[in-house]
Amino acid sequence: MHTLKWVLAVALLSTLKFNAQNLKDYQWKNRVLLLFDDSIKSPALKSQLEKFSDVPEEMVERDLILFIVTDKGIFTRNGHLQDMPLKDAYDTAHISEKFKGVVLIGKDGGAKLKKDFEIDPLVIFDLIDGMPMRKAEMRSAKKH
Repeated sequence: MHTLKWVLAVALLSTLKFNAQNLKDYQWKNRVLLLFDDSIKSPALKSQLEKFSDVPEEMVERDLILFIVTDKGIFTRNGHLQDMPLKDAYDTAHISEKFKGVVLIGKDGGAKLKKDFEIDPLVIFDLIDGMPMRKAEMRSAKKH
């Protein structure tokens, strides 16, 4: 009986680890905007978030999701801590832990833009709209 409990515990833990979320889960599905700062309460970060809060339809249209990255973890735009390793964000963005600003990750998983705060969302949208994959998406949407 003790052996059965041990086997079940190991199986449960391995399943939890297997289902761990990371930024690669979004590859080919979403573009990811990462906002890096020391604190989720940083004035620069809050101001940047406000700018993106004003354009939710444009973000949805471009399959763009946003995460906040601090030394405390990776958070949704609403401040909910995600089960993603911090190292994943820094490795994907190819930046140091001292960087403060915005990084756009394309659907292919590559870093497309790295800028200090603040950046106008239209700059991001124009960059995305100029990408070959986005142009194909827009052509496809016109056909339907």
